[in-house]
Amino acid sequence: MGNGSQTKRVAILSSPEYKKCREKISEGLDLIGFDETLRGKKVLLKVNLLSARSPESCVTTNPLFVRAVAELFLGRGAEVSVGDSPASVSTSVAGYASGISQVCKELGIPLLDFDDPVQIVFDEGTYRSFLISKPVLETDLLINLPKLKTHALTRVTLGVKNLFGCVPGAKKQGWHFRVRNMKEFSKMLLDLAVHLRADLTVIDGIYGMDGNGPSNGRIIKPGIIGMSRDVFALDDAIAELFGVNHSKVPILQIARDRGLVGDYDVVGDEVHPDKLLLPETNFIGVYGAAILRRIVTKFPKIDRERCRSCRVCENACPAKAIDINRFAIDYNKCITCYVCHELCPEDAIVFTRRLFK
Repeated sequence: MGNGSQTKRVAILSSPEYKKCREKISEGLDLIGFDETLRGKKVLLKVNLLSARSPESCVTTNPLFVRAVAELFLGRGAEVSVGDSPASVSTSVAGYASGISQVCKELGIPLLDFDDPVQIVFDEGTYRSFLISKPVLETDLLINLPKLKTHALTRVTLGVKNLFGCVPGAKKQGWHFRVRNMKEFSKMLLDLAVHLRADLTVIDGIYGMDGNGPSNGRIIKPGIIGMSRDVFALDDAIAELFGVNHSKVPILQIARDRGLVGDYDVVGDEVHPDKLLLPETNFIGVYGAAILRRIVTKFPKIDRERCRSCRVCENACPAKAIDINRFAIDYNKCITCYVCHELCPEDAIVFTRRLFK
């Protein structure tokens, strides 16, 4: 994006398979000038452990990707740990299903459950008070390892969205209930990312997901790794790379409007991935008139044939709008946060238009 010598650098690297991603990540660290002295430093790898899904589902950060990053930092003398806060299951259950627990065991590093919240109040931003997991606040370096995916609410889930996992699992539901539309939710995520200031973000885009992500979309194989010290520049560059229209994605547009992105240089390999297919939940974002938003916004609906009555959606719904006994959603309560769709393990939440609740 930027030209000349800029302080911000975004590395985009071609990496078709996970088995060689360690070498490409090491190359990327050199390209962006990440040469910190790490001996004895606490390094926390904040992965994406959305739910208890296998690596093949492409819902979570791939365990081979996590291993590659962990080994690089261990090789520099760092004290490495891994952590996240799944919304529907424990970290240990999600870690086991994803293969990340096995990686941690083999490398002798802890997998942390972000269940010890500390309230932090900041001086600036639209949203200034957050409950943050204690290990996030106590680490020397926060390394952000998102999975490249789309998202029913925020449209894309890249570096900024992944940092929402620093809020302990049950506390995330409160934010969905408090911040009830895409634009305001995006503002909150950006405020959180500004406050946390991840030291490095490395996006797992070797395999990813588009369409109705982040857990029930189409598996894709972009074969790329993206990294930067600046999470806002990285998200912006990845969106540009995949042909995402920023004006339709509030989290990207607001970051630009706030001056969080600025100029940056893209370095690394020349890659040409296919365009991302965005979710079908809302075609015009949140900027149109209320009645027009109602027409184009899609609401969640339970597919009875797919539903296995596991009650993950019912238990996770911030608005308590779901009754699995009746396969029903109370649309007078529904806040279209799409948490039900995000967490359903059976892809049993579909989308439908409803002009009136």
